[in-house]
Amino acid sequence: MDDRSIQPYPPLHTLPYTADQILAGISHGVYVTDLERRIVYWNEAAEKITGWRASEVLGRSCKDNILRHTDKEGKELCGKESCPLHRAMITGAGSTSPSLVFAKKKEGGRLPVQVSVSPIRNEQGTVIGGVEVFQDLSLRMRDLERARQIQALSMAMPANDDPRLRWAFHYAPHDIVGGDYSTVERLDQNRYAFLLADVMGHGVAASLYAMHLHSLWESNRRLLDRPATFMTALNRNLCQLVRDGESFATCLFGLIDLKDRTVALCGAGSPPLLLRRGKETQPIQMAGLPLGMMPKTEYEARLIPFCHDDGLLFFSDGAIELADSRGNMLGCDGLANLVSRHGFPDTDQKMLHLIEKMLLFSNDIRFPDDLTMLGVRFLTEA
Repeated sequence: MDDRSIQPYPPLHTLPYTADQILAGISHGVYVTDLERRIVYWNEAAEKITGWRASEVLGRSCKDNILRHTDKEGKELCGKESCPLHRAMITGAGSTSPSLVFAKKKEGGRLPVQVSVSPIRNEQGTVIGGVEVFQDLSLRMRDLERARQIQALSMAMPANDDPRLRWAFHYAPHDIVGGDYSTVERLDQNRYAFLLADVMGHGVAASLYAMHLHSLWESNRRLLDRPATFMTALNRNLCQLVRDGESFATCLFGLIDLKDRTVALCGAGSPPLLLRRGKETQPIQMAGLPLGMMPKTEYEARLIPFCHDDGLLFFSDGAIELADSRGNMLGCDGLANLVSRHGFPDTDQKMLHLIEKMLLFSNDIRFPDDLTMLGVRFLTEA
């Protein structure tokens, strides 16, 4: 086709309908704020979804007991550091993917919505406000919430009642359900087996593969004391399920022996782990092809001795694939620097503190992928 025959779209002001008419005709809620986060526009769909009429919200902030956004864990998002719209205006960059948040309806119920945000610029390119577009997800949430509960039950963690080590764990799927799977099991008095896997993608499809990994853990538990053999069997089993040539899982399996003071690790395309020893935090690279790619792959275990007060931090790639407003990635070195500055996360509270510092680096209020982080600190005196 001749490029000269392609006619450009006419400017909006020459169309036979106005921007207000266009926004009134869409089913997504749309609202606009100024730089002080005061609402200056509220479309008809926003009224229908939330129950708040435009006359009730214009000139007010959404934090003034109107929407009161929270994330799926219940964390308030109306503070400047966590408000997605405020971040978009400050950084000048919109959201790279929609976020799931919960908004307050006028009658008081919580409303699951998928939101996208973007700054608004004037003709000179200066940010003068922000726009949020949101979609009601209520009809999808009931089944997804039940699936989330089932998935969470499969991720077992032992009680922190062994004085020789301390566990910390955090799992946050990108959506309601996700493609990460992690479990820790005490085998006997001195040994613990653990696994952290990340299925390609996120959402419902990835979560189904992740749940299958749980069944493979159970069916191969006789091999848990032999890391390389266990990983080889896991890969062979997963290859029988994954036949589309596109799905795979990165994975790290470990066997802790407190008597021998060693950790036997077997990697399958997993990110590096972090070893905290003294005041230094260093990455340790792991070799091995991801699971589900080649059925005849043989895996090897790597033995790492540990000392008293050492810490090991394992994580899915969602922890390091964070980008700031300039596109710079946090990476493994950046995460190691955060651990060195803020301390090793050997409790769930310290893990949450580290995660907050990670998000402050980024331009988003949440991670771009499913996130699993597992920390263990050894308290075995010589």
